[in-house]
Amino acid sequence: MQGTPRWTLQLGILIVGLALAAAVQAAPSNKWRLEIDGHASTAGTIQLSITPEGGTAQELDIPVAKDLHENHVARLVRDALKIALGKGYHVEIDDGEDVLVKRRGSHPKLDIVIAGNSVQGIKVKEHTE
Repeated sequence: MQGTPRWTLQLGILIVGLALAAAVQAAPSNKWRLEIDGHASTAGTIQLSITPEGGTAQELDIPVAKDLHENHVARLVRDALKIALGKGYHVEIDDGEDVLVKRRGSHPKLDIVIAGNSVQGIKVKEHTE
C-alpha cells in the first residue's frame, strides 16, 4: 500500500482483532446449551471454563474415553457439571446429545466457555438459550 503509513495498517488490524475477541467472549446467562456432536476416535479431555457473574473462573476437565458416542459424552458432561455446580443449577440432557444448564433462584448467572477439547471426532459448542 503505497502512501499508507505502516502503523495505520497495524492499528487497523489490532482494532479488528479486538472486535473479534469481544464478539467471541460470551456474557453471563441464566441458561446454557452445550451441543455435543460426533464419535470419539481418540481418548482425551473436554475443558470447560465456568465463571459465575461477579466471580472467579473455575476450570472443569472432563475425561472422555475412546469410542464413545455423543450421547455418552453428553452424559459425562452433564454429570461433571452437576458435581461442579451443585444444587444452585439444574443440569439435564436434551435430545440425547445436548446438555442444558439452568440457574435456580437467585444463584449467579454463568459464563460457560469451551476452553479446550483434545477428543478427536467430538465437537462441542456452547451458546445461551
